[in-house]
Amino acid sequence: MRRVFLDTSALVAFFDANDGNYQRSRVFFRSLPKEKIRVIISDYVLDECITMVLSRAGHSAAVRAGEFLLSSRIVELVWLDEAVKMESWEYFRKHADKVYSFTDCTSFVLMKKMKVNEYFGFDDDFKKAGFLLHA
Repeated sequence: MRRVFLDTSALVAFFDANDGNYQRSRVFFRSLPKEKIRVIISDYVLDECITMVLSRAGHSAAVRAGEFLLSSRIVELVWLDEAVKMESWEYFRKHADKVYSFTDCTSFVLMKKMKVNEYFGFDDDFKKAGFLLHA
């Protein structure tokens, strides 16, 4: 089974019908079973997603997003350990020339550790960091 890391932008689009990428995100999620793809998120992405959905679409939508992500069989939720957090901090510090969020840095480090090269999202930072956009 192929593994694809999900950026927060893809998740927010999936849960917010007013997002410009809503349809693209819905198409991606519908394709997962037939393409045999397992998606991966971290606890930092979970946090960022719930917070953004709350601010855009309200509490009920944020709760639905959280419940879906926490109970879904197609989503693998990885909790970051201290080693990944510290390595992510070093990555963040060393890339002053980029405008990577700290959450993105944790995603990059986790993806490298898990040997996941593919992501889905609407944020160019993953591509700039050397990862492949799932087509």
